[in-house]
Amino acid sequence: MVVKWSGGLFLFQLQPPIFNTPFNFASWVLMGTGIHLWLISNPGYWVWFDFAFYLLPAVYMLAFFVGQKRSHFLAIAMLLVNWLYISCYTLFPTNSIESYIGWLLFPVLFITHQMRSYYFVLQGLRYFFLYIMVSAASWKLVQQGLFNAQQMSGVLLYQHKEMLTSSPDHWLTNAYYWLINHWLVSYWLYLLATLLEAFFIIGFFTSRFDKWLILAFVLFLVADFLVMRIYYWELLPFMLALWYGKYRLPPKRSQL
Repeated sequence: MVVKWSGGLFLFQLQPPIFNTPFNFASWVLMGTGIHLWLISNPGYWVWFDFAFYLLPAVYMLAFFVGQKRSHFLAIAMLLVNWLYISCYTLFPTNSIESYIGWLLFPVLFITHQMRSYYFVLQGLRYFFLYIMVSAASWKLVQQGLFNAQQMSGVLLYQHKEMLTSSPDHWLTNAYYWLINHWLVSYWLYLLATLLEAFFIIGFFTSRFDKWLILAFVLFLVADFLVMRIYYWELLPFMLALWYGKYRLPPKRSQL
């Protein structure tokens, strides 16, 4: 929340005037309600929309410690609010829905009360995260970007085109210029990132290396932020699924 607010990425700070039509069925269902058009026409509600989205996790945490048996109702509410907020937020020209997968899925974990259910949902989140990383490596292979030595140079040129034209004298712009012109160095970064993503396939077979996968993903996030200026920090909660992946199935009827 603090990172989004300091970067001017709250909905009321962005003040979206238009929307994009993404290629996913869930967003089409939401667009059928017309709520995204209502939000654009009623900017006074943007701050309340932000407030509900970012406050609910704290309210749930308080409810969990005060009255655990009733907290799952708040978890269901958080699941619905998160889906509504993120679906609307990513309709506007901000960023893609991929970085919000954690917000969409983790409320399912909080709905559970039995330890075994909690365990299975957490394991499901772990495998889903592994799938995200391995599929990203597979996509680069299938699309043959891995066989194009100038692929990363072109990606950098497209990703930073606004910065290259608006701030040509900035030190970061000069660094991007250097990587674009030295396409072989850029390709090696692209290749190393692909290998790092593919390395997560080991998690499907054993949890022994999960701590190394956590370090690898943090390295990936930092590199993605520095080289691509892409913010994937909100995927960090999946590291909890990796951290607790080593634990065994708890006994039946055990409570949280």
